[in-house]
Amino acid sequence: MKKNWNWNYAAVGLSLLAITVLSACGSSTKVNTAASSAAVSAAPKGSAAPSAGTSYPTRPIQILVPFSAGGATDLSLRALAPKLEKILGQKVEVIDKPGGAGALSMNEVIKAKPDGYTVGFTSVGPGIITPLTTEVGYTTKDFDAVGGYMDNPYALAVSADSKYGTLEELVTDIKANPNKVKVGTTGPSSPSYIGLQQFAKTQDLKFQLVPYNGGVDAVNALLGHNLDAIVNVDSEILSYVKDKKFKALAIVTKKRSAILPDVKTSDEQNFKGLTFAPPPGGLIVPKGTPADVVAKLSDALKQATADADVKKSFDNIFIEPIFSSAAEFRKAYDETAEFYAQNLKK
Repeated sequence: MKKNWNWNYAAVGLSLLAITVLSACGSSTKVNTAASSAAVSAAPKGSAAPSAGTSYPTRPIQILVPFSAGGATDLSLRALAPKLEKILGQKVEVIDKPGGAGALSMNEVIKAKPDGYTVGFTSVGPGIITPLTTEVGYTTKDFDAVGGYMDNPYALAVSADSKYGTLEELVTDIKANPNKVKVGTTGPSSPSYIGLQQFAKTQDLKFQLVPYNGGVDAVNALLGHNLDAIVNVDSEILSYVKDKKFKALAIVTKKRSAILPDVKTSDEQNFKGLTFAPPPGGLIVPKGTPADVVAKLSDALKQATADADVKKSFDNIFIEPIFSSAAEFRKAYDETAEFYAQNLKK
């Protein structure tokens, strides 16, 4: 009987020990849960996971250019890049990707991850005219604006030894020799190409329109006497005018150029139909890029365009840095897109 009692006593003791251990474990769990709850309660109300722009950027940024290397756009971005790097704290690489009237570069930007690491340059040609006239897989609504920074009037120029001394003489020769005169443009869907098409229709002219992959190629063709004239941004023409290799016959935007102030507009010379007013060139990102990332890029662009060294570099390539905000840039493109949509047929 004693032996059996001892086993029963031992069993009761083990049971009590088990209950004690389990109770302790349960108590510990409650304490930990309570501590966790306290920690959560202590967190600031309304706090959320950090947005993409909180630490942006943490790696290099690429800016894709839809034109050939050495042109006004390429050179302007290479002047901006060092300042953007200082402001953003990351490497900024400028990559030239001409082709498809700007569609090659634009598509790569638009289809990139919307995280702010793939940025693109656009102007009226690749940003508006190309998607309106060709099925390229994007429209003006498929990108978010960062901001504008350059405003280039367009000019019509001929070689310095050309027989044409005025716009009137060029037009007279075109009328006398239909389809003989060759005029180069910066692309098949560029403002210069569309403007010259409108000019030909308005003035009842017949001449050969020759599109190139950017202003540099058109300039080189005129230097090689493979063209009779070109229409290009004034910044890519001025140095050759100053070196007496080109003659500027007309400014073909609404107002005279600040860097070619003595050259009359085509309207002032009573030749209607050639005038156009493209929006500024600037930076874009893929649709859906976080607002704080866009804001950081836009602010960096604003600071860079105001920098003295950047202005000096821009002076050397005959461009005046003029910043426009993302909202202003978007508005200019929407208005211009509406204008071209009403005046162009796909």
